[in-house]
Amino acid sequence: MKRMLRWAALLATGVASTSYAQFAKELIPDFAQIQYAGSNGWMGLGAGYELFDRRLRTNLQYGYVPPAKGGPLHLFSGAIFYQPVRFRPGSRFQINPLDFGVKGSYQFGNDYFFNLPSRYPPNYYWWKPAFRLHLATESSLSFKLRPHSGIRSLSAYLEFNTNELYLVSYVLNAGSLRIGEVVKAGIGIRVGF
Repeated sequence: MKRMLRWAALLATGVASTSYAQFAKELIPDFAQIQYAGSNGWMGLGAGYELFDRRLRTNLQYGYVPPAKGGPLHLFSGAIFYQPVRFRPGSRFQINPLDFGVKGSYQFGNDYFFNLPSRYPPNYYWWKPAFRLHLATESSLSFKLRPHSGIRSLSAYLEFNTNELYLVSYVLNAGSLRIGEVVKAGIGIRVGF
């Protein structure tokens, strides 16, 4: 009986370690990215996953604005993009002309709050100063690397976005704001694993 329990324990341990290794492998992101501007701080670093034959992309990103650029500010954002069309003008290149997405960003700091402080009357702000919800588009050019290089692809991308506060301000103040004041642009590089 003891021998049978030992074998069961060894088997369970082996299965558990194999399952854990497979689970840990699934947690490794599909890509990492660095982005300049585009509502993610002066510079942002992030990672994410590609799903459904790489048609859906999700990421989390930390952004920072240094004091010399108007900070210090710290931001955290999450995004999801859908890729409706992609072109492959060769075996190693891919062009995504227009991906559509949404993202939410949270800005840390005493001047940014999610719940209205008591110093303000109820409903003083209809928005949350610490949180922005964005509509976004992205265009990218990707280069596929050779197998077994450890890096699957390199992509350069351009993102345009606006948030709910900018969009409502633009609509309610027609003629007062230019489109360039409510649409933000960012550029970045994504490394696929």
